[in-house]
Amino acid sequence: MTSTATAAADPSETTFRKGLQALERKTYQQAIALFRESIEQERQAGTKSPRMKYVSYLGLALTLANVRSEEGLTLCQKAVQREFFDPDLYCNLGIVYLRNRQKALAFESFQKGLNLRPGYRRIQDALERYERRFDPIFGFLPRSHPINRFAGELRYRLRMLLAGRTGGD
Repeated sequence: MTSTATAAADPSETTFRKGLQALERKTYQQAIALFRESIEQERQAGTKSPRMKYVSYLGLALTLANVRSEEGLTLCQKAVQREFFDPDLYCNLGIVYLRNRQKALAFESFQKGLNLRPGYRRIQDALERYERRFDPIFGFLPRSHPINRFAGELRYRLRMLLAGRTGGD
């Protein structure tokens, strides 16, 4: 059976895939609703517990939406505990840890995922995105503070301006 035929025969998988698309578009509320719906569809089909990838992605979406970071963290931790062999779940947990400012735990999760699947692109991408960030200009203020955001944007634009001048000479 092809994956398309499997998805057609499994409404929860179809709904989950729509949730992934919503997550990619950064429409987090829609992703949350779709992931919850996929879990509910599994329950209605008689499944005792939902697939942990559904639970993990729901946790990720909740965290990215900044709605319930604690709930998102709990869901991602639960998913990893039950299915400790899926690098995707470790990636989600790592991202959630980063969003909760728990860097050591984030990198530990990423490393566990990479131990399962060396060179896993999704984890590599998450690590690269994180490593591109510079420390906040005003360390005594949170990164999200408007002053740090403004100063960071100014620093970025200045670097781009200087890079453009030196690169074009």
